[in-house]
Amino acid sequence: MSSLGRSLNLGLVLVVVLLTAGTVGATMFYQYSVDSLDQQNEQLRERNEALEQDLSQTRQNLSATRAELQELNSSLERTRGDVSQVANNLEDTESQLESTQSELSSTRNELQETESNLRDARNRISELTATLDELEEQRNRLENQIDDLETDNEELEETNAELETQIETLQSDIDDLEDRVDELEADLRRACSEFEDGNEPAVCSGV
Repeated sequence: MSSLGRSLNLGLVLVVVLLTAGTVGATMFYQYSVDSLDQQNEQLRERNEALEQDLSQTRQNLSATRAELQELNSSLERTRGDVSQVANNLEDTESQLESTQSELSSTRNELQETESNLRDARNRISELTATLDELEEQRNRLENQIDDLETDNEELEETNAELETQIETLQSDIDDLEDRVDELEADLRRACSEFEDGNEPAVCSGV
């Protein structure tokens, strides 16, 4: 009995010791776990605060990005309007360009025709210039001939004047001679009248 009682007491002691050791270990483990959880909670709080700050900054960035996106959308709409206007202006410009090219083609044709007319005109001018030179040569020759004829005419006029003077002199002589003939005929008639009929000299016949 005593041996059994000692064994039971020893067992109880061991059980109590084990329970006490387990309780202390559990308490220490619990305390360690609590401290670890507190540290983790603190770290999580700090991490949460950092994430909240990041989230706030991200929201601000998102708001700014949305505002920028709206501005970009507005700018895009304006740009689309500008592009549409530019496209319309481009179409008008292309239409004007086609019209200008057509006018340019017509102008080139007119220029070619004008150049052809100009060449013809230059050729005509060359021909007329050559003709003018010939006419000037002819005019010079004619002027020389005129000068010669004028000289001849002056000489003829002088000769004519001399001849007229001679004619006047001759006419005066003729007049004098005619007067003398008239006087001689009168004298002859008087002389013949003094002869008797039938005795007149032959010179008196027909007087």
